[in-house]
Amino acid sequence: MSTQNHWKHTWPCAKVFGEFLCSKREEIAEKIVLEIGAGATGVAGLTAAKLGAEKVWMTDHPDLETALTTLQKNIDANGVEEKCHVAGLDWDSRASVADVISKIGDRLDIIIASDVFFDPATFRPLVDTLAELLIKFEHAVVWFAYQLRDDSWTCAPQLAKYPFLRAKLVRRIETEKETIDIFQMTNESLGLYAGIEGGATGSKLVIIDADTNTRYTSSAPGTNFFLTDHTIICQRIADWILEVFQKESLDIQKLRAVGLGLSGAEDEEFNRKFVEGFKKNNKGLTENFYLTSDSVMTLLANFPGEENGIVLIAGTGSSCRLKMSNGEVKGAGGWGHQIGDGGSAFWIAREAIQLLFDAEDGMIEGWDTVVIKELLFKHFEINDKTRILDFLYSKFEKHRIADFTVSLATRVDDPAVAEVFRRAGDILGRHVRTVAKHLSEEDRQTLHIVQIGGVFQSWSALETGFVNALKGAGIQTFVMYEPCDSPAMGAAVLAARETRGIFLEQKEEKTKLREISVEEE
Repeated sequence: MSTQNHWKHTWPCAKVFGEFLCSKREEIAEKIVLEIGAGATGVAGLTAAKLGAEKVWMTDHPDLETALTTLQKNIDANGVEEKCHVAGLDWDSRASVADVISKIGDRLDIIIASDVFFDPATFRPLVDTLAELLIKFEHAVVWFAYQLRDDSWTCAPQLAKYPFLRAKLVRRIETEKETIDIFQMTNESLGLYAGIEGGATGSKLVIIDADTNTRYTSSAPGTNFFLTDHTIICQRIADWILEVFQKESLDIQKLRAVGLGLSGAEDEEFNRKFVEGFKKNNKGLTENFYLTSDSVMTLLANFPGEENGIVLIAGTGSSCRLKMSNGEVKGAGGWGHQIGDGGSAFWIAREAIQLLFDAEDGMIEGWDTVVIKELLFKHFEINDKTRILDFLYSKFEKHRIADFTVSLATRVDDPAVAEVFRRAGDILGRHVRTVAKHLSEEDRQTLHIVQIGGVFQSWSALETGFVNALKGAGIQTFVMYEPCDSPAMGAAVLAARETRGIFLEQKEEKTKLREISVEEE
């Protein structure tokens, strides 16, 4: 700091650290070196210059004009003025650090410092500065000397902020009066991790930098490999990841693992073959994959500890999964639109269309389907209900049928539309009731449910059917939440944890949406 007088002295560390640098002559020769906290003498920087460094930047606080002037005189006196350059560096100022980085240019090999960890008040900005330098010059190495004193200090709290910084003791020198430790610090990058939430209609990608906790996100079409050939899905995912890496100027060599939570990925044997095919056809990507269904991925991401939890998905498709406190996962639904997807957007749309046809055929009575018919004609731009058969068969696209639910949701005031949503609520409630059977009577009393999917935007229309479906099952209360974090982020977190043993930072606090009591019949 500019108000301190440490710069006026040559400390015992300087001689010992200089001797250490001499032992590193071959590593210093022809390298670009930066000395921080050079003071007025710059012993370490001058030593590096004498050992054959190509260029040495020698820095201290810019307000220490006398120190910097004296430092320049020492450079001139030692005949290394062509190699050594003096610059002001304020550890507390990001602008000052950025300015020095710009002066250095694109290359820096070694950072040296003698006895800079002296005043604990400077530890935070000093570590911040070292981290910023090692982020910019990721292959550089830091060597610094520290004299053991009576003070009990540690920079561990500051280093914890930067998990990629690795500091290790490389030498301890005992003199007659002092004990001096020399440390080495490097940037051992934890790398990048990708996570994909793959639904039938749309997919989300998140790339997380484990060193800085920076997130990069992207969206793309659906990745359900039961709706599209799995080899196409595999290539689509690989191309997508590479595209985002290129767009964000990220190094694909730093991708350590990919987590995939894909709609339809329920079969372990098929998942294994999918991953093998992925690796075979995309060898430059990564060797580490964690693949499971979107529902299971969301479940594990939202209930990471030893607790019971349910994830209920009602988007284009639907499924329900329970994670028990012992780690077991139980499920209901999720078998696609042909035999499952009950309560989903696709199911609601098809149910409304069937109600219209059945009512007009006279198969059922008591339902006025005029509103459903008007919405159908407008949504699909047809003027005859039989034209919808083209969309259900020859021109079938699951997401296009499911989109009709958005139109239906605007008229839940209509009795026929309201009935369709009530039935959807009933079947979604039965999904929950089914998985809850695996819990003990005590654990079943209060259920914690994370809801996923656009269908829940019409909760008021679903509620009656949903609550009634839970009656008589020993369920007293259920609490519903928004996800604590993006399921794609959950996929990245699980990939990092399961394949590399690295715990990425993620949001863990779920937002409570509603708590409802179930009155027994």
